[in-house]
This record gives sequence, C-alpha cells and structure tokens, in this order.
Amino acid sequence: MPYWVKRIMLKTGELVTERELRPDENFFEGPPPVVGDELAVTCRGRTFKARIIVGNWPGRNETRDPAIVVPLRVEEI
Repeated sequence: MPYWVKRIMLKTGELVTERELRPDENFFEGPPPVVGDELAVTCRGRTFKARIIVGNWPGRNETRDPAIVVPLRVEEI
C-alpha cells in the first residue's frame, strides 16, 4: 500500500506542501506508518526525521483498498 508525505511542518513553523515537493519525493511503498510514528523525509535538499501528525490511524490498514495512496502530514523533529 503506497503512502505519500504531502505536508511537512518545519521546526521554523513553515509549512511545505506537495507543490514544492517533486512528485516522487517522499512517496513510499509498503505498510503506511500510523500517527505518532517517525520516518525520514527529504525536503529542500536535506533528509531529516519527522513525526506523523495526520494520516493513517492504527487498525486502518486492513480496511483500505491497496491501490489508494495514503496521504500523510508530518512535523520535523
């Protein structure tokens, strides 16, 4: 099941949207992480850890169609 980080809240408070990201940037295959999990994202030429704040909730993987891309919003940590 694919998932895509569409919004990134930087430590500075700035919000980076999918318009600034390349279409293939922060697009992953596999089971999507759930709210509260951490993952590495790339933004503006650097890679850093981020925490999921909006997106997939525990137990939702079983109910989603595998073709649906799960959109995630994260915050830099």
